[in-house]
Amino acid sequence: MLSIPLPASPKITLHKTSDGYVIRDNEKNMKMSLSFDDYSKILLDNKKHQLNKIFKAKNSSILDCTGGFARDAAVLASLGNNITLIDRNPLIMSLLVDAREKIKSDDIRYIFSRIKIRFGNCIEFIRNTSKHFDYIYFDFMFNINKSALPSKNEQFLREIVKNDINENIDIIHETIQRVKSKIIIKEHISSNDYDIFDIINTYKGKTVKYHLLEGKSGYRKIYKQ
Repeated sequence: MLSIPLPASPKITLHKTSDGYVIRDNEKNMKMSLSFDDYSKILLDNKKHQLNKIFKAKNSSILDCTGGFARDAAVLASLGNNITLIDRNPLIMSLLVDAREKIKSDDIRYIFSRIKIRFGNCIEFIRNTSKHFDYIYFDFMFNINKSALPSKNEQFLREIVKNDINENIDIIHETIQRVKSKIIIKEHISSNDYDIFDIINTYKGKTVKYHLLEGKSGYRKIYKQ
């Protein structure tokens, strides 16, 4: 069981109920819980998912640096890959761990057995790990069309997850210098925040696109905490 420190926040709070953990937005009077069993539909359509066109080889090792609620990690794992998911937000991590422990479906449980959940800072992990990953995956989530109506889960993510485009770019810069892996960056179809990088290829869907970059395995300290 992960030991996760929880910050004090009068606006967004975490509550333990008889059914598990619930995040509550006290200002908007909203709450949410997380069930991985609800992911059955997106996993049934995994062969049609854009990620299946990008990650063609099975059994790839993938570092998901922006885990969120593990939707993309679940799709990638369902396609036969092994995922290490990292997230530095303690509220999200508490929901992830709780949801993993309550999975009822054998199929979903098997998929999540291929996902290692880690609490921490992705760039610190990259700096210190000796493990080689075939792919490193980033979905910073917030470079999206703000006119689109977000789901309840996305609304909570926007409230509780820090996002800074300059920090994101610094993280990508350092990751490129540190790894030999292929790097995937996901962003909204109408966003162009990452065009400054040497993009090898871009895979476009209806609402999002995925950029492919190549790690250079050098070292240049750029990112500052």
